[in-house]
Amino acid sequence: MGKNSIGSTISYFFLGEYFSDALRTTITVVLPIMLFFYLGNPEAAKGIGVGALLISLTDLPDNRLNKLKTALSSIIVFFATTLVVSSVLDHVYLTAVIVVIAAFIFSMFAVYGQKLSLIGTMALIVCTFVMGLHPERPLYFSSYILLGGIWYYIISLIQILIRPYRSLHHAIFECLMSSAVFLNAKAKNYDVDVPLDLQQKEAIKLHIKVNQKHELIRNLLLTDKYAMNPDNPKGQLLLERARLLIDLYEQLNAVHYDYVLVRKTLAKGPSLKLIATLIGLLAKELEQLGRHVRSAKAYKGELATNIEYYQKRVMLLQEMERLNETQRRIVLKVVSNMNDIVRIIEMIRGNERRPEKDLQELSGSISYPLFVTGDRFSIREHLTLKSPIFRFSLRLAICFLFGFLLIWQLEPSKYSYWLFLTLVIVARPKFSITWKRNLQRLKGSLGGVVIGLIIIYFVKSPTLLLSFSVIFLLGFYAFNRLNYTVSVLFITPAVILTLGSYQGHFDHIVHDRIIFTVLGCVIAIFATYLFPIWDSHQLKEKISKATKDSLHYLQMAIERKENLDENISRMARKNANLSLSALSEAIESASQEPMRKHIDFNGLYGVQSTIYQINAIITSIYLSLNHKPEQADPLLVSQIVSNLSTGAVLKSDAVPNVNIIDADHDDHSTRQKLAHIAALSLEFNRFSAGFRG
Repeated sequence: MGKNSIGSTISYFFLGEYFSDALRTTITVVLPIMLFFYLGNPEAAKGIGVGALLISLTDLPDNRLNKLKTALSSIIVFFATTLVVSSVLDHVYLTAVIVVIAAFIFSMFAVYGQKLSLIGTMALIVCTFVMGLHPERPLYFSSYILLGGIWYYIISLIQILIRPYRSLHHAIFECLMSSAVFLNAKAKNYDVDVPLDLQQKEAIKLHIKVNQKHELIRNLLLTDKYAMNPDNPKGQLLLERARLLIDLYEQLNAVHYDYVLVRKTLAKGPSLKLIATLIGLLAKELEQLGRHVRSAKAYKGELATNIEYYQKRVMLLQEMERLNETQRRIVLKVVSNMNDIVRIIEMIRGNERRPEKDLQELSGSISYPLFVTGDRFSIREHLTLKSPIFRFSLRLAICFLFGFLLIWQLEPSKYSYWLFLTLVIVARPKFSITWKRNLQRLKGSLGGVVIGLIIIYFVKSPTLLLSFSVIFLLGFYAFNRLNYTVSVLFITPAVILTLGSYQGHFDHIVHDRIIFTVLGCVIAIFATYLFPIWDSHQLKEKISKATKDSLHYLQMAIERKENLDENISRMARKNANLSLSALSEAIESASQEPMRKHIDFNGLYGVQSTIYQINAIITSIYLSLNHKPEQADPLLVSQIVSNLSTGAVLKSDAVPNVNIIDADHDDHSTRQKLAHIAALSLEFNRFSAGFRG
């Protein structure tokens, strides 16, 4: 089974979006280089090749209209940047001034969102390449860069016109695969050999990952006017799949159990093992479904005829006859949850849709643009040291200035631009990400140098060396969105072999690659203390935001659904998930910062885990079909609000020790769930108080 899984992963990689995009991009970049070198125009070959190479890195998965906007923005910015920088290269001090100003301006592009931020970063990399190539004819070279950008995006736009929903299918596929991993983690709750604390941390990380996949689907689908057109059957099918994925996501999170008690209560007999096996089989079916869901055709998977699944299910139901009342309630709730997951899987598998009447009511009541994470900012709001974007932009500009001062003190080298290239790539607003990027770049660069030296030692033919560099370029593109270390491991020998074959002096290239990469990394690390952005200073604010959003989600869940605006309730759920993700990322980032020794991470992990569990139970209330607002005990709700308020002083006996698994499917179910939330919120208060101390 392990070999089959590895084989499937490898086959998926070579048949999936990452590798096919990498192959298309590599051919698009290499083809004009070969053509113009053959025609005897090396300047055009370098210009068009570099233009296509760099602009390709701005091409993220997106819909047709957004990709066209990105293409136009990238092409214009690249041409203007190349023309300005190449025109002043003969004036050393003016070049330094222009590039330092560019470092600040292009970093400020982040104000307008991720896409323009990436364009700004790549434009800054264009600056470094222009300094390294030092073109003799600025206008000609800028025109070649322009042609390279146009050439690349023509190919990319043709592909998306032919297959407009390719990236969306892939995003749905990745969401299903992440959901399968998350479901497998859920199965570990019933494995007595797995410590629950470790499992809980793993589950939270996977929960965040699945939530990020949903965000990508929302941004790809809900911003696509063509797909959202009610008269577009393919778009409506994808919209229904996205809805079903959200339903699946809710079911994966809907019920939280006290797994310590579950393990203890079901310790004797095969129930725990049967439950874990059944959940594992559902996860396997999700994987199989994910591998076929990228096509619009219905997939008749194995679940409907999966003998093993139904055999185990029958065994579990038979085992229930020998259980006491408390044990039976636990198993019934788990079986009910699995039945809901099976129902959703079968609907996705068969491309089933809700009744047309329900769809019209749902579509009419939901304002989809509200659920897209927008970038609605004003540049004036960020022209202050309080803005993290402004602080980072100022820091990067100072790094570039220091880089110029340092290079002027060193022996002149045509590869000194690698220092600036390293700064652009590894310098990030947060210390933790900068540190991580530094380690990744150093490991990838040193490993790539070793690979390059081995190939140079055994291969002497320039043609073969260039062929290897093309293969390494393909590897760089294939892993660029998957694993930065591996992508650097590929691009480093590609650069060494290409420059060495064209210019000679392999030893000089390797020496400078190492020296300027290390210098860039060192400058980036020390610069993080200049206008620092510490996540550890934002933890209290993020905890407060997460609890506030959870309380709002609870308020929406206990209200009568017909009295609520569908947009408000769904947005409350989304905000609760996003706030928890932001808190988790901040905790992870703070754990790598210099002052981490002074932070109570046990308390933080307790807060994180408790909020995660509370949100899970709120979701179960939200999804409850027989829920009525009057079932919510005002005293319990008041106690929850009090417990989740910062600074509340509570007694240890403030909340009764009530567990959700004791709840019947009657009118008291909501009260039992609220009591469990109240008990968890008391735990939150204890952890939060410890953290404040």
